[in-house]
Amino acid sequence: MNSFCKQIFNKITSFNVTQVRHIRETPWKKKYLRRYGYKENLFQRPDILPRIPEDHKKLKIGLDHLPEYKPYKVWSDKRKYFGQNDYIDILGDGSIHPVKLLTNMPPWLRGFQGNEFQMLLVKQAYYHHWRWSNQLNGRI
Repeated sequence: MNSFCKQIFNKITSFNVTQVRHIRETPWKKKYLRRYGYKENLFQRPDILPRIPEDHKKLKIGLDHLPEYKPYKVWSDKRKYFGQNDYIDILGDGSIHPVKLLTNMPPWLRGFQGNEFQMLLVKQAYYHHWRWSNQLNGRI
């Protein structure tokens, strides 16, 4: 009886261990095309052209389905004026300061030099009329 119990216990507790890691195929996972047109010919006769496997030909991600090339305008206003004010302090006549050109930042922060405490004081003075300016007092 004891050996019978051992056999049952061994069958219940035995694990199915394999050397190869199993990766489950999922139906909702998109199959990506990797290394399009490349065929590993390490153990094969070298060919002149790369060969494409048949399952890759059915995918719609390959070179046949690339978006149509649209040339961009090299001299559009965005590209034409990019970096025009980079050296205005060196090459300019001195009538304009580079800080005055900073338009993509808050006005209280333009040309500011100092630590965080000084920055919060300037911000508090700028937003003193604002409803939630008391939150700045917690940081100060």
